[in-house]
Order: sequence, then structure tokens, then C-alpha cells
Amino acid sequence: MHFPEQKCVFVHVPKTGGNFFTRCFLRFSGDSMVTSGHQDGADRFELSGDATKTKHQTLAEYSELIGPGFSDYTAYAFARPPVERMISLYYSPHRWMREQEGGGFDLDARNEPVDLKEFEALVSSNKSISDLLDAGNVSGRLEVNQTARHTSGARVSLLDFADLRGGLEKFGRENGFDLTDMPAKKVNSSSVNDPMALNAGQMDQINKIVMNSHHGKDQQFFAKDTPKGFFETLSGWFRSKS
Repeated sequence: MHFPEQKCVFVHVPKTGGNFFTRCFLRFSGDSMVTSGHQDGADRFELSGDATKTKHQTLAEYSELIGPGFSDYTAYAFARPPVERMISLYYSPHRWMREQEGGGFDLDARNEPVDLKEFEALVSSNKSISDLLDAGNVSGRLEVNQTARHTSGARVSLLDFADLRGGLEKFGRENGFDLTDMPAKKVNSSSVNDPMALNAGQMDQINKIVMNSHHGKDQQFFAKDTPKGFFETLSGWFRSKS
């Protein structure tokens, strides 16, 4: 999402609260919401603007479209631990929308554990946060609640999904946006009630699929080092939620 007056962009990482961010800040941006097919304009939609060609546009794409002036910009994004984010993406409503014979669309929720082969294909085919933020061209290491510098000159500010409201308030405060009427309704929730508990029995396999993929490097946003026994600790944490 592009905010030309404030010289900032929001890079919408899937399953990190980006739709809620849009609900809060679209009115301040230079972009417009567009819908088609099963998109409802609330949980599912696209964005369009002079420098925004798709809702999940990358930092590198914004840099190219905005040009030399991007050096004065700040790019914001929310980060979420990769295993948690990939599980949420697997159960995301947009993946389970089915067209009905009489017209319209319905959510065909799959209330069952992750199919590991299907999950591995999903992990492989989707961009990591590092990909979306062009992290290979960012000086230093990106970490939540820290700011780094892209080779374009733009600042990159990584917000923590675990404190979504705090991140929204920080973005609003830094850019002069009034959020006194921040909406409260949760949007784009997973199509099952508790995907972590549903998958408690196969968390070891899920952890390894994600952490051995290109998404694994995103874990560095949350800890300076991946400690020994990380998989066992993470698996135990998920099981404690069941």
C-alpha cells in the first residue's frame, strides 16, 4: 500500500494482519480497493494505485515503480514466525472458497490436519518475508521492532505480528494518522478454529518442512540465534496450546 504524502509503503506479507491494516489505513493511502470473483471487499480483495499493482507487492517492486524518490521512503511490514505463518496460510479462507452451482461462493472449510505433501508444496510456492522485503539487499539484519536500510536508500521497519495493535499504533503515530476509531472486528481468520491443536500430532514434520525451506531464514527476525533443540521447543509450545 502506498502513502505518497507520508513517503511510506506497507508491504503486505500474507497472514500477518495485512487485511486488518488495510481496513485501518486504506482511507489515508493513494490506493483503491478492487474486487472480482469470490473477493468480498472485506477478507478478500485486491489493491490498485499509481505505484501499487497488487496487494502483496514486494519492496523491490515498489522501489522500481517509485524510482529514485524511494530513497526518502520507509517501508513497513509485519513479521510472524514462519511455522505459524505457513500453517495459517494453509487454512486461509481464500484457499477454500468454492463456486456454487447456483452462483456465488462458499467457504469449504477443511477441519482436518494438514496434508503434509500439500503443505510442502504450499511452503515451496509462496514467498518468504525475506523475499518480499528483498532482504538480500538490506544492510545489517532485519529484526522485529528495528529499522534497517535497503540499498535503494529506503528505511525498512519491521513490526511484530504478536503485537498487532501496537504495530498499527506505531505506524499511525509515525505517519500522523488518527486511529481513534480503529476497527475491532477480526478479519480473514483461518477456516478452522484451532489449527495448532488440530496438528499437534505432526508438528515435528511441519516444523522441519518450513524450517528447511526458504522460509526458515525468517526465524532470524525473532531471535539472534536458533537455539539447539529449537524444533523440540517449538513443537512443545504448539502442543501446550491444544
